[in-house]
Amino acid sequence: MREKILNNWVKQAPAPPNIQYLRDAERYSAWDQLGSQGRVLDIASESNVTAGLDADHVTRLDFAPEAIEYAAELLGDDVDEYESTDPEHPELPFPDDHFDAAVSIGPYDWKFLDVDALTREVHRVLKPDARFVFSVPTPRSPYWNRGRNKYRYFEPDEALSHMSPDFRLGDVDLVFQYPYYPHRAINLLDEEYQEYFVDAAWWATDKLTEHGLWDRAAYLVLGAEKLDYDGFLDGGLDALFRSTDENGFWDEEEEKFVRALDYELGDDGPTWSVDDSIQWRYAPFALLGSMQWRSSSLASDEYDDQLRQELEYFTARVGEDDTLAEMPSYGIGPLTAAFALAAETFDDPNYGRTARHLFDHAVDRFDFTDAEDSLLAYGWSYLYEYEPTDDVRDALEDALWSMNERLTMRHTFRFENVTTRRHQNQMYTVWGLARAIEVLEMPGYLDTLEEVLDFAVDERMREDGAFIWEDVSWRRRRKADVLAKVGFRPAHWKFLYECHQTFFVNAVSHYYDAGGRKDYDRDVARAMAWIYGENDLGTNLVDESGLGVPMRFLTTSGRMDVDDQMFKGAYEVGSYVMALTNLLSEPFRPEGRTDPQTSRRKTMVQR
Repeated sequence: MREKILNNWVKQAPAPPNIQYLRDAERYSAWDQLGSQGRVLDIASESNVTAGLDADHVTRLDFAPEAIEYAAELLGDDVDEYESTDPEHPELPFPDDHFDAAVSIGPYDWKFLDVDALTREVHRVLKPDARFVFSVPTPRSPYWNRGRNKYRYFEPDEALSHMSPDFRLGDVDLVFQYPYYPHRAINLLDEEYQEYFVDAAWWATDKLTEHGLWDRAAYLVLGAEKLDYDGFLDGGLDALFRSTDENGFWDEEEEKFVRALDYELGDDGPTWSVDDSIQWRYAPFALLGSMQWRSSSLASDEYDDQLRQELEYFTARVGEDDTLAEMPSYGIGPLTAAFALAAETFDDPNYGRTARHLFDHAVDRFDFTDAEDSLLAYGWSYLYEYEPTDDVRDALEDALWSMNERLTMRHTFRFENVTTRRHQNQMYTVWGLARAIEVLEMPGYLDTLEEVLDFAVDERMREDGAFIWEDVSWRRRRKADVLAKVGFRPAHWKFLYECHQTFFVNAVSHYYDAGGRKDYDRDVARAMAWIYGENDLGTNLVDESGLGVPMRFLTTSGRMDVDDQMFKGAYEVGSYVMALTNLLSEPFRPEGRTDPQTSRRKTMVQR
């Protein structure tokens, strides 16, 4: 059956107009979305699609030797290279970053094809910012009635989820087809009469696409754009460790991260200057993000000298009782995690002793009445992985129960600080609780995380993927709108912060690490794509900054010039690096979501 499907698809038999219309609609849409390209990979499309590609070099991949031979007979020199792979375990025989574009019209509905594995492989072999065009049928297809046991049909969200988190949606064409019974009846007409219905179908296809009527389309032709997470991660790391003389965050004289870079906006974009004041939460987050990367499978030793300098700087500072007493839980928690990771990564027990010193200071000082105290649990979880002592476990268990008890009927955590319901505080608590669940092996609390993540997606995530700071009553919104019109500063919920996107991504990553099975990949992809221009204003925040990392914020009206917010904090870059590290690591790969015991950091020493 499989071989028959593969061979028949290479060159389909002649069809009457009503059936040929669908083939043409998919083919023309694919060509239009691809445009003119250099090197293109065609993955088992119908041969007429392959023959019409506007490309300098075409490689065709099929899923059986017989299909390759048949395609070569039909296409000959229209294709420069033929290859094959196993559809159940697709591994593309090409190097990374090899193709300018890829296309696959048809195969995604074959049940014997591992579409998730294939999509990951396509992402690997495409160059940064390349496009992948593929088609899928929906249950509105007239073939669903008799084909659903043989073929795969996708609701729109299902189709989009296969793109996530590595691709974002660039273009989509929604293809109309008549429902099952009218479709059958039209096929019985003479071809000259079918043409009237075909003309109407083309008109309906244009209208579906124009008005975005996804739920009425029989087929989707999706243009997925590759998100270059590897390149973004390199840019984030470079910004953190680049000298402040070159608009980076590394103070070469003091051998440490600076708090932030301030900016002024001009006609040529932002002009940056150094803010070297000290707030004991900015650099700790930068160090945490760096160590998350350094302890991952993605790491190199390129920045080890600077990392050690930053670790030594904080070792000296936390040894000063007055300084340590000034540090909030927001700083101590990330530092504890960073030092525990450094102790394992660099095989240096001195870093472990610093992590332990931070724990001893914090365990009696903070009582988890403030949402930011959740970051202490986050740090303690890494300390417990490095050195699993009973007192750290007891403190972490108490923290887990304290955080879990803060869940309200509104599906948010409520602590005593006035900003408790704001997005960042909710995500910090998810971080801490997820890590506690993971290391203590208590998956029964995962439903708490799902309630909060679902609320963030359902109530705080905008259509363009941005998270609002806080959902507030219409009365507060109306009052703030009136004040803004007469010159007052925009209300805090009018700000869309880049770091809020990455806080969510990191929360989902830790949920996956803890054993969570609910799929948030599509939401993660939307959250990250917002940073790179998939927003209502089409603003790529990385391009706007010129730093290699995103600008700090946009207001809902597109402003970046609100006086007290015109800076980029090192803590935001730390979370950005952490999010990109997580996206490129195991939790965001389906095969990595098998059991809490298999998370990437469970391989760390369990003493």
